[in-house]
Amino acid sequence: MSTSHQESRTASLGRLALLVPIVILLLAPSLVILPMSFSESRVMSWPPRGFTFDWYVALFASGQWVASSRHSVEVALLSTAIALLLGVPAGLTLGLKVWRWRELTLALVVVPLVIPTVVLAIGMYKVYVWLGLHDLLGLAAAHAMIGVPLVVITTMSSARQINPVLLLAARSLGANPFKTFFFVTLPLARGGVISGAIFAFVTSWDEVVIANFLSSPTYRTIPVQMWAQITERVDPTVAAMASVLFVVSMAMMAGVTVLRWSRSR
Repeated sequence: MSTSHQESRTASLGRLALLVPIVILLLAPSLVILPMSFSESRVMSWPPRGFTFDWYVALFASGQWVASSRHSVEVALLSTAIALLLGVPAGLTLGLKVWRWRELTLALVVVPLVIPTVVLAIGMYKVYVWLGLHDLLGLAAAHAMIGVPLVVITTMSSARQINPVLLLAARSLGANPFKTFFFVTLPLARGGVISGAIFAFVTSWDEVVIANFLSSPTYRTIPVQMWAQITERVDPTVAAMASVLFVVSMAMMAGVTVLRWSRSR
């Protein structure tokens, strides 16, 4: 075995030794929920006792949980659509063009990601109540404020990899700006757009602080319903829903990873 091969193998083992504890630390709190959702105990406890699917049966048979799931999907889809409509043009502009105030504009775009969520929630509550926005429209608009920076960042990253010569070639061949955008620029940046859409959807799907301020007792998303049930009673139905959320989120993140891997080949 050559020295270079040994050094490469040692470096790989070293990276693995560093990454495994980090991954375990990040995933352990979520992974603990999974076995608790199959416990026979009527309250969430660790270690779980026995094994049953009763809590999943109760989850999907509950009108409240089904309604909250539908509300979460509605809000996430609408907020993602708004985030794409606003974030994709902004991300392409920031990624393709160099102009004087670009860095300042980018800093302003990502402000919602650095401001404490509870501060955003209080401000949104005051403004949206004044505008009469609540439930679906209010939540979608509020979640879109968080989704737009994510779409901008991922789209901008993809746009920076686009060869400007391709856009100039399209224009020189007679394509107007509209056709150039939809048939050249957007397809070349689709990886970032799709990634941003998934991140925006998952962020809206999981968000609880803003949703607590803007939702009504008759229109609750999954996180708000989970929070309400935890304050009333702590049974493994909440763990079952948390497990479903975890699996859906992980599936979407895996989709993003596969997409990036396929584009890099």
